[in-house]
Amino acid sequence: MQSSINRRIEVSLVIPTYNERANIESLIPLIRAVLEETGRSFEVIIVDDDSPDGTWQVGQELMREYPELRVLRRLHERGLARAVLRGWQEAQGEILAVIDGDLQHPPETLALLIEALEKQGGISR
Repeated sequence: MQSSINRRIEVSLVIPTYNERANIESLIPLIRAVLEETGRSFEVIIVDDDSPDGTWQVGQELMREYPELRVLRRLHERGLARAVLRGWQEAQGEILAVIDGDLQHPPETLALLIEALEKQGGISR
């Protein structure tokens, strides 16, 4: 993955989390693999509502291995919709997406979404 300095980010993926420590370590590599397959530059933003299980801390540790990952820890806000909006406010990508942190949505659907947008002419290279 190329450095985030001076590169255009095409896809910003927000993952709102609350007590997802057990899932986040396996989710991030899956997401990275799927997004790398698309050939598009990307960032992944975890927006955590100060999870008591330390989800945000696990995310910060993963940032060492995954330079495209950022973690936002919200201390005084709660709620899925607000977390998504907060992530999108920070996002730098042209395509904004969201996926649950509990693995209930297969990460492969991200590639299908991007492919559908490409076919419809909604995004270009």
